[in-house]
Amino acid sequence: MKRHLFWPGLFLVLLLGGCQTLPPAPPPTAGLTAKEVLSRLRSRQQQVQSFQAKGRITYLSPKENYSGTALLAGRLPATLKVNILDFLGRTILTFATNGTEVKILSPGESKLFAGPATPGNLAAFIPPTVSLSQTVHLLVGALPFSSGPPDYFTYEAATGRYLLEWRRGSALTERLWVQAQGLNPVADEWYGGAALPRFSAELSGYGALAPHLPEKITLKTTTPKKELRLVYSELKVNPVLIPTALTLSAPPGFAVVPLGR
Repeated sequence: MKRHLFWPGLFLVLLLGGCQTLPPAPPPTAGLTAKEVLSRLRSRQQQVQSFQAKGRITYLSPKENYSGTALLAGRLPATLKVNILDFLGRTILTFATNGTEVKILSPGESKLFAGPATPGNLAAFIPPTVSLSQTVHLLVGALPFSSGPPDYFTYEAATGRYLLEWRRGSALTERLWVQAQGLNPVADEWYGGAALPRFSAELSGYGALAPHLPEKITLKTTTPKKELRLVYSELKVNPVLIPTALTLSAPPGFAVVPLGR
């Protein structure tokens, strides 16, 4: 009797052991058209009007580097406020813009710097080759930046990604990769008609904190060479924002200084 039980038991052990070494499932096959992919991405963009978040921010450049906890609040398309905190939770820098004006609060200097929202003034937080609107949209994965249907569309079976490209005449404007599983944008290159990308972005961790929103964002530019990394620990979509959540004013005793001087 024991001999009869041995072979079925051995077969079960071998079967279970074999299951553990099976190769991973292949990436999903192409099943959507360019119109369907773009329609779903546009629909998600429209659902996000504002956001509030907390995370670890790292800024790298040849001239200056910093890393710390950041509190962010934004309203699409081009309103953003960022508080950078030290390890004790104290504000060491606040950046705020409504698309028209930029304000930077420096508690250590007891100064509020203010000026127009030019690329040079926005560069305190946003690399010059990236627009304010692109930055705010990128922070919530609201891609693509381009309007209209893509000029090129394909499915890359090796990576399980859709590739969409927009052009202006013969010049490439934007190249976007969308993961077929979940239809989340995972990489983007913005050319804007230039020969090389003005910036590139990578996004990951979708759904970890909010449905269809990324947990990790990396933004890179080559001219000038800068990198902005952001890893969220908290993320709220369309929160009720109090008036001061997106504005910035000089505390008592702080000097107001024209930005750029």
